[in-house]
Amino acid sequence: MSKKIQKIWDRLEAIHDELESLEAEAQEYYDNRSEKWQDSEKGDEWDDKIGAFQDAASSVQDAMDYLEEYV
Repeated sequence: MSKKIQKIWDRLEAIHDELESLEAEAQEYYDNRSEKWQDSEKGDEWDDKIGAFQDAASSVQDAMDYLEEYV
């Protein structure tokens, strides 16, 4: 059982890393845009995307934490 859990944990870790990478890229894109753009509807959409990536990464981290004692 612990080998299966380890495989799942490894996949979750990879997903978590990808989500953090997406978040960082989106944040950099957002930060490099003008303040006018950031305050626009498009900027709000990007800010929402960044928040979604953060929330998803946090949820995946929670799942990893739950499984960690079984790895």
